[in-house]
Amino acid sequence: MDLHSIKATNQGKPANPSTLWTLVGLTVFSLICWDMPYVSWILSPIKILVTCVHELGHALVCLATGGTVSGLTIVPDNHGHGGLTFCRGGNPFFYSPAGYLGSAFFGCLLIAIGRAKQAARPILILMGLVIAYASIFLMPGTVFNQGEIFQGIGSVVWGVIIAAALIWSGVKLPNALAHLLVLFLAVQIALNAITDVWYLVQISTGLNPFASFSDATNMQDMTGIPALIWSLGWALLSVLMLAGTLKCCYGLKAKA
Repeated sequence: MDLHSIKATNQGKPANPSTLWTLVGLTVFSLICWDMPYVSWILSPIKILVTCVHELGHALVCLATGGTVSGLTIVPDNHGHGGLTFCRGGNPFFYSPAGYLGSAFFGCLLIAIGRAKQAARPILILMGLVIAYASIFLMPGTVFNQGEIFQGIGSVVWGVIIAAALIWSGVKLPNALAHLLVLFLAVQIALNAITDVWYLVQISTGLNPFASFSDATNMQDMTGIPALIWSLGWALLSVLMLAGTLKCCYGLKAKA
């Protein structure tokens, strides 16, 4: 069989079809169980992990643009915010959208990495180490610098628990289970990135006035462009990133 025949035989078949079907199954499971009372409660640590990814997006871009992070939370403040990042300096034009777009990007990155089963355990350990760093060096600042004692303590406790669970999973889980966990986290982070930005759209249109401020209103204050435009743009970019990742990783057809 020559090279042309091999390409023709593989044409139209997605890479790693078993992984693709696992992603589909996990997505269906997540959508069905999203608001089920007991399942939703069990999945609450995952939702806090998603919030952590969002806030780390702000924090990392703030640091990358020359700023400092004086505090970070990953628990709700009862004002419509799942978490907050307190930045000083840096470039807010870049770090303000980095929560929503960063979550979408990281979810897509996990989907791409999920094709390689041998990468599952290292990525879990790396995620745990990053969250451990944030728990030790960023979250306590909320208690001492920002005065949000309960939010700060709650964030540190949850951060340490999640970091330890991820590192333990990367070290102890068999490769197959570690791979399944990475795919599950990829689905959760990608789906939550889209639902979170849709929630932002609702806030920007006044359909949900619960939040006193948002990343989109911060951009509005800086640029004069309405928050709704920013939130719709981020929603579109998030969907395009996810669609592009799925197409590139699982939907490309080989050329004959």
